[in-house]
Amino acid sequence: MTTAGQRYLPLFDYLAGLCSLFGAFWLHFLLKGDVAVLRAFALSFRWLFVAPLLQVFLHALLGMYSGRSRSASFGFSRLVTSGVLTFFVFTASLFYLRVFFFPRLVILLWILVSFFCFFALRLPLFRKWQDERFFVLYRGERGRKLFEDLRKKNTSSGVVVGGTDIDTLREEELRKYLRRIVQDLNIDRVLLLLEPEERERAAILLREEGIDWGTREALAFFEEHRGQIKLTLADLLNYEQMVRDNSYLPLKYALDRVVAGILLVLLAPFFGLLALLIYLDSPGPVFYWQKRVGKDGRVFRLCKFRTMVPDAEKTTGAVLAQKNDPRVTRVGRILRRTRLDELPQLLNVLRGEMSLVGPRPERPEFVERWKKLIPYYEIRLLVKPGITGWAQVRGRYDEGPETVWEKLEYDLYYLRNLSLSLDFEILGRTLLVMLLGRGAR
Repeated sequence: MTTAGQRYLPLFDYLAGLCSLFGAFWLHFLLKGDVAVLRAFALSFRWLFVAPLLQVFLHALLGMYSGRSRSASFGFSRLVTSGVLTFFVFTASLFYLRVFFFPRLVILLWILVSFFCFFALRLPLFRKWQDERFFVLYRGERGRKLFEDLRKKNTSSGVVVGGTDIDTLREEELRKYLRRIVQDLNIDRVLLLLEPEERERAAILLREEGIDWGTREALAFFEEHRGQIKLTLADLLNYEQMVRDNSYLPLKYALDRVVAGILLVLLAPFFGLLALLIYLDSPGPVFYWQKRVGKDGRVFRLCKFRTMVPDAEKTTGAVLAQKNDPRVTRVGRILRRTRLDELPQLLNVLRGEMSLVGPRPERPEFVERWKKLIPYYEIRLLVKPGITGWAQVRGRYDEGPETVWEKLEYDLYYLRNLSLSLDFEILGRTLLVMLLGRGAR
C-alpha cells in the first residue's frame, strides 16, 4: 500500500469489515448448514452496513490512523483491543435494541475474519516503514549524545543510518555533503535534532537543495513513533499543570475501582488455587506486603503473591530483584514471568491507592536514590501508580540506572498522552506480555 493508500485506510477498513461480515454469514451457513441463518441475514441486512462503522470508529479512537500505528506490534495489540471492544459493544447494542435474530457465532466469525483482513491491509505499510532510512542533523556535544541514543534504539519505525554535526561544516560544504549523502545512502527522511531557530534555517537550506521531503523535528518524530520522551526536554511545571488539568483522570479512577471490584469477585477461585500452590511450594505467607510510593509521594502497602523465599531481604536489606534471582521460588518464577504475582494489587486499586494502568510504584529507598540521580524523576508521582504501565510493556527487565532512566522516558510519554485509548492499548499489550512472558517489571 502506498502513502496515498494510507490516507484511505479508514475506507479500506470499512470495506474489509463489510466483506468480513458477509463472509461470516456464509461461513456460518457452511459450518452449520442451517438455512435459518439466511433468514437472519435478511432480517439483519441493514445492520451489515452499520456494523463496520463501529470498527472504523474504534480504530480511530485507539489511534490506529495516527503516526505511531507504524509499528507492527502497535497495530497487532490495537487490533486485538478493537476486536474485544467490538464484540462487547456490538453485542450490548443488539441486546439494548432487542435485536435477537443476529447469530452470536456470526459476530465471532466477523471479528476473527476482519482481524486478519485489517492486519493484512497494514502489512505492506509495516514493511515499508521498517525499511525507512533516516539521516540526522544535530549540533554540539548534547546533540551528538542524543543522536547516538536515537541511533542505538532503531525499531520498526525505521533505521538511523547516519548523522552529522552542522558545526563541523561550513554552509556550502554542508550543502554538498547533504546532496551526496542523500544519494549515496538512499535517505528517506531527514531528521533535525536542533533548536527551533537552527531547525528553521536547516529546513530552508534543505528546501533550497530540493531535499525538503520528509523533514521532521527528530525528537518529536521519535516520541511519536517510539513512545518515549527525552528527559532533556522535560518541563516539570508544564507536566504538572498538564496532568492536573487532564479531564480523563476522574473517569479513569472511577473505572479502576469498578473493574477491580468485578475482577476480584470473578478471580476469587483462581486466587485460592494460586495461594495453595504457593504454600505447597514454599511454606510461609501467601501474600507479600511491601511499602511503595504512590501519588504525590504518599507511601502505601502494596500487596503481591509471594514469589521469593520468606525473609528474602533479612540479610541483604532493600535490593532490586535481578533476572534469574536465586531467591525466587519455583512457583514464584512462573508467577513473575506471567505477571500473575501482581493480581492481588487489585485490592490496592479498590482502596484507591493504585490504578489499573500507570507508572509502576517503587520502594521509598529506591525513589530517594533515583530522585538524586535522575532529573524530573518525581514527575511520575503526579498520577496513581499502576498494576501495569507503558514502561512495563515496552521496556526491559533489568533495573540499572540506565534502564530506570529509560523507563522514566516511557512514563513521561504516558503522562503526556494519558487517555482511555492508551490505557486500552497498555492492557492489550499486557495480556501479550503475560502470555509470552516478556517485558519489564
